[in-house]
Amino acid sequence: MSASPTITPGGIPDGVRRRVPASTMLLHEWISMRYPEAMVFYQLRLGPTNRTLVNQVISPELERMLRLANWYADAVILTQSEGLMVEAKVEPRPEAIGQVLFYLRLYWSTPELAPYMGLPFAPVVLFGESDTTVTDFARSLGVRVETYTPPWIATYLERQQFRGRGSRRASEPGSAADA
Repeated sequence: MSASPTITPGGIPDGVRRRVPASTMLLHEWISMRYPEAMVFYQLRLGPTNRTLVNQVISPELERMLRLANWYADAVILTQSEGLMVEAKVEPRPEAIGQVLFYLRLYWSTPELAPYMGLPFAPVVLFGESDTTVTDFARSLGVRVETYTPPWIATYLERQQFRGRGSRRASEPGSAADA
């Protein structure tokens, strides 16, 4: 399989600015480091359109519009030897495991992935932080866990994830010392 150009996230045209979530930055950096030669589909709509209208004839145009409601994986990575269905989160969250398992189920019915059905496919969760309990849970369900902690993660945690949640000192009201 020769390297193909990376498909842009969400099909955003060059020059269009938008806020990029930390999980998207995490994903892009990790893929660039780990899979620079792989074919990557970002936010690939999965499966056929399952949403429909009851007792209505649906035009092809309306069917295309309904397809926008299809689920999508953060990334589908295709290498010479395997395919990866990836869900990325900065915080290790158990719901990411359910998401990626659900997305893997839709892999088999996604027309764009039909040429790659011969590849073994694995569900992967990518986290920016490590949590052994979530990791053990994922692995018990056959989900590969990758942890990538980029240099900017501490700044992100201070400015976003823990904004307004400063730690309490033992002498402050409501601390463990008061219990």
